[in-house]
Amino acid sequence: MPPQIHSRVLIKNFLTVFLPLSALVGVVIGTIYYQQVQTEQVLLKTNELRKVDLETKVISGDFHSVVSDLMVISKQNELQRVLEGVNGQQQALSQELLLFSGYKKLYDQIRFLDRSGKEVVRVNFNKGEPAIVPEEKLQVQAKRYWFNDTLRLNQGQVFVSPLDLNIERGQVEQPLKPMIRFGTPVFDRRGEKRGIVVLNYFGTKLLDNFNQAFANASSQGMLLNADGYWLKGAKPEDEWGFMFPNRKNRTFGQAFPQAWQQISQKESGQFQTAEGIFTFTTVYPLVEGQKSSTGAGQAFAPSQNQIDTKSYHWKIVSWVSPETLTTKSNRFLSQLLLLYASLVGLTGIGSWLLARASVNRNMAQLELRQSELELRKLVEREKILKTRLSSQIRNSLDLNTILSTVVVEVRELLQIDRCQFFWCHQEDESTSLELSQQACAPDLTEPLGCSPIQNVEALSEAAMQGNLLCFDDIATDSWLDFKSRNLLVTLGFKSLLTVSVQTQSGRLGVIVCEHSRELRPWSDDEVEIIRGVADQLAIAIDQAQLYNQSRAATAAASIQAEQLNQVLHNLKETQAQLIQTEKMSSLGQLVAGVAHEINNPVNFIYGNLTHVSEYTLGLLELVELYQQSNAHSTPEVQAHIEAIDLDFMAEDLPKILVSMKMGANRIREIVLSLRNFSRLDEADMKPVNIHEGIDSTLLILQNRFKQTPGNAGIEIVKEYGDIPLVECYAGQLNQVFMNLIGNAIDALDTYNSKRTLEEIETNPSQIVIRTELRNLDRITVKIADNGPGMTEAVKQRLFDPFFTTKAAGKGTGLGLAISAQIVTEKHNGSIWCISEPRQGAEFWVEIPIKQNSKLATASTATLSRI
Repeated sequence: MPPQIHSRVLIKNFLTVFLPLSALVGVVIGTIYYQQVQTEQVLLKTNELRKVDLETKVISGDFHSVVSDLMVISKQNELQRVLEGVNGQQQALSQELLLFSGYKKLYDQIRFLDRSGKEVVRVNFNKGEPAIVPEEKLQVQAKRYWFNDTLRLNQGQVFVSPLDLNIERGQVEQPLKPMIRFGTPVFDRRGEKRGIVVLNYFGTKLLDNFNQAFANASSQGMLLNADGYWLKGAKPEDEWGFMFPNRKNRTFGQAFPQAWQQISQKESGQFQTAEGIFTFTTVYPLVEGQKSSTGAGQAFAPSQNQIDTKSYHWKIVSWVSPETLTTKSNRFLSQLLLLYASLVGLTGIGSWLLARASVNRNMAQLELRQSELELRKLVEREKILKTRLSSQIRNSLDLNTILSTVVVEVRELLQIDRCQFFWCHQEDESTSLELSQQACAPDLTEPLGCSPIQNVEALSEAAMQGNLLCFDDIATDSWLDFKSRNLLVTLGFKSLLTVSVQTQSGRLGVIVCEHSRELRPWSDDEVEIIRGVADQLAIAIDQAQLYNQSRAATAAASIQAEQLNQVLHNLKETQAQLIQTEKMSSLGQLVAGVAHEINNPVNFIYGNLTHVSEYTLGLLELVELYQQSNAHSTPEVQAHIEAIDLDFMAEDLPKILVSMKMGANRIREIVLSLRNFSRLDEADMKPVNIHEGIDSTLLILQNRFKQTPGNAGIEIVKEYGDIPLVECYAGQLNQVFMNLIGNAIDALDTYNSKRTLEEIETNPSQIVIRTELRNLDRITVKIADNGPGMTEAVKQRLFDPFFTTKAAGKGTGLGLAISAQIVTEKHNGSIWCISEPRQGAEFWVEIPIKQNSKLATASTATLSRI
C-alpha cells in the first residue's frame, strides 16, 4: 500500500475510533460531574443539619448547668445563716462564692442582693482572678430590670435575662461583654422572701462554643434572637443591633428578606434560594419554672413586659453562600477537564485499555470518597464526644454527674445496648466490683442480665490489671475459655469492650461497653476513642477528689471558727449577766429602801390632810361668824385683817390644801410605781398586768419626755389592746420596757439636737406603744419611735453585748443584750427590730401568755422594714 493511502486509512481508522471514544469520555465526564455535585450537596446539607442540631443541645446543656449552679448557691448553708443574722457568715459566704467562681470560671459576677436591691455579697471574676468586692464598694441595683423581674418570682422559679451586652454608667461597656443574668429569689426558714441570687454568665463562653462548631467549615454559623438581630453573625459590625441606635436596621431580615420569611415562621428546616443554602432550627433554652422579660437597653430602665418559656427563643442558622457552592463545583470541574484531556490523549492506545482505565479510575474515586466520608464521620463523632465531655466535666465537679455523663455519651456515640462504669476494690487478696453508673438503650425489648465483668472471673482480673479487652464475637473468640464463652452467650452478650481507668490517686475503675442484639465489631478508631475517654475521665476523677478535699478542709475551718465565736459569745453573755445581776440587785434594794422611807411620812401627811382641811374650814367659818357678829371691829383688828388680806386667804387656803393633797397623792403613786417596777417581792413567775408595768415605767421616765423650756418634749401614744394577765417575771420584764423606752428617748433627743425648731414642729417626736393578742397564746408589745432609724450594719449587732452607738460614758451596751436574754431565755419569747435609715425604729417583744404553752424558742432576730 502506498504510503499516502496508508496514511489516509490510518487517519480514518484513528478518527473512527477516536471520535466515538471522545464523545463517550465526554458523556462519562459530564455524568461524573453532575453526580459529584449532587453528592456534595447532600453531604453538605446533612453536615449542616448535624451542626445545627448539635449546637441546640450544647446551648440547652449550658443553660441547664448554669441553672443548676444557681440553685446550689441559693441553698447554701452560709447564705441561710446570713439570712438568720448569724455573725461572720457574710464573710464565709463570700469565701464560698470566691471558691465557686475560681473553679467554674464561667461567671463575671456572683451576687446576693437583699430586697431593697443592695448588694450583700459580690464576687467579680476580674479577668481570670476572682475577687470579693469590699463592703464599701457594694452597690444598690434596685432600678435594674433583672433585679425587679427576679424579685417578683416565687420560690424555685428562675429568671433568665436576654442575651445582651453589659451596660455600665448608661453606656454599653467596651470592649463588648455579652452577658446572660440568671436569678432566683431567696427565702428564709420562715418562708419570707429576703432577696435574690444572681449569676452573670459570660455570654462569650456560649458564643465561643458556637463559633467552634463552625470553625474551619464551609458554612457561616449565625445566632439570631427572636426579632432577627444577630447575636453572632458574619460581620461583627452587624451584631447586637438592638443595643446600638445606629444599628437598628441591621437585622437578618434586612440582609436576607426571602430567607427570614421562612425562618421566622417555622421551628426548623432547610432550604435553598439564590442567596445560598440555609439550615435553621429554633432553640428554647428555658424550661418549666423559668421566666424572662424583654430587658432594657438603658441601665436603670424597667423591662417592658414578661416573656414566657416559648417566647424566649433563638434561631440557629447555618448559611452556605452561592460563592462557596460555585467554588467547590468549579474546582471539581477543572479537575475533570484535566482528566478529560488526559483521557483524550490516551484514546489512541485502544478502546479496551481506555474502557478498563475508566472503570478502574471510577472505582478508585468512589472508594476514595467513601473512605474519606467515613473518616470524616469518625473524626467528627470523636470531636463531638470530647467537646461534650469537656463541657460537662468543666461545668460540674460532682463525681456522680461526671460518671453519668460519660456512660450516656459513650453509649450514644457508639450506638450500643449498654455502657457501665464500675469501681474496682481490692482488700487483702479479694477483689470486688461496684456498679456506679450505667446507661441502656431505651428501645431494648428485654433488659440485659447481669454485667459480664461481674460473672466472668477472667474479665474482672484483666480489669484489675488495667488491661483492655475487645471481643467482636464472644461466641468464637479464642481468648475466652469454653465455660466463660457459654456463660456470656447464655446471658445474651454478643460483643464486648472493656477499658480500665487508672487515676493518680490510686483508684481503679473500668468502662464496660456491651451489645446483645447483633454482632458489633469494634474498629481501631473506636478503641482509641474509648482509651482517650478513659484518660480524660481519670483526670476528672482526680479533680473531683481534690475539690472534695478542699471543701472538707474549708468546712473543718468553718466549724472551728464557729466554735470559737460561740465560746466568745457565751463569755460575753456570762459577763453581761453578772453585771446585770449586780445592777438589778443594787437598784432593787435602793428602790425598795427609798420607797419604804418615803412611804411612812407621806402616809402621815396624806392621812392628816383630811383633818387639817376640816379644821381649816371650821376656823374660817368661825372667823366669818365673828365678823358678822362684830360689825364694828376695833382699828387694830381691822388693820390686821387688811395686812393679812383675810378675804384672799379664806378663798386661797382651801385651794392650797387641795393642792397639797394632790401632791401627797402624786408621791404615793410614784412610790407605788417604784415598788411595781422593782418587784422585789415578786421574784417568782406569776400572772401580771403588762399595762401596769408599762405605765410604771412611763411614770418613772416622765421627766425625760415632758416639755421644758430647753426641750421640745416627746408625745407618748398608748394603743393598748385587750390582753389577759401574762405569766412572767414582772421585775425583769419591766427592765426590758425601761431599756427600750429609754433608748427611744435617747435616740429622739439626739435626733432633735440636729434638727431645727421648724423641723421639730413639722414632725414632732413621738413614741407609740402598742399591745395586742396574737394566736390566742401569746402577746406582742411594740415600741416605735419616729427617730433617725438605723443602718443594716447596726441592726446586725443590736443585741451583741457591749455594743453601743452612744458616746463614751453614755451607755454600756448591755441594755439590749440583757433585754434579749430576759425575753428569749427567761420567757421563751422573741425580740427583734424593724428599722431603716430616716424611717424610725420599732422593737417587737413577743412572749407566751403561759410559759407551758408550746411556743418554739425564737432566737434574737433582726429584720428589715418592708
